[in-house]
Amino acid sequence: MQALTYQAEREQVIEAVRELDRRGLVSGSSGNVSMRLPVEGGAERYLITPAGVTYDKLNEAGLVIVDGELEPVGAELVPSTESLLHLGIYHGRPDVNAVVHTHSLYASVAAVTSTHVPPVVDEMVVYIGGAIEVADYGFPGTPELANAGVEALGDRRAVLLRNHGMCAAAPTVEEAMRVAILVERVSQIYVHAETVGGATELPDYAIETERQVYLMRSGLLESE
Repeated sequence: MQALTYQAEREQVIEAVRELDRRGLVSGSSGNVSMRLPVEGGAERYLITPAGVTYDKLNEAGLVIVDGELEPVGAELVPSTESLLHLGIYHGRPDVNAVVHTHSLYASVAAVTSTHVPPVVDEMVVYIGGAIEVADYGFPGTPELANAGVEALGDRRAVLLRNHGMCAAAPTVEEAMRVAILVERVSQIYVHAETVGGATELPDYAIETERQVYLMRSGLLESE
């Protein structure tokens, strides 16, 4: 059997997909994971999960390599229907090398109620960059969804997609996974807190200090 290209990268994406499935953050073939690959001869390359393949049947060979126009490279495979969103994030955020999109329960509750999650716990600011905003609605797989998602993401690492789900973006697949898991936990905390008297946001001085930590760790300090 011929060796797969980008074997190590494929293994990272598959492990992320399996972890999402184990944790119940996706189901069936919902959600998707991608990774920016090293540039080849000046050409962009991305590795992304395919469209319509359930996670119990997905393996390394089923992942799709696409170029900067989302054309498959070296195989007749169909990339995820949300590939435009992934590509938009990569183009807008040079610091991002991995994107994880989930339909996790509590993040989706926030998304379908168009409820942004304010900074209520310290980890949100340190690891996500602040509040988790809600993007304007865009039909799945369209440029409108991609543009709205990128705009609402800003320089943070997570965004809620209205009536849809959540997207996490980070320098590595491992970090994007940590963000996706954190978003679901924080969303659960916030939804429950709102039912028992309302959540209290972090004080401004804490947000400002932790925001600086986030920017420094992310290499984004000069952008603010």
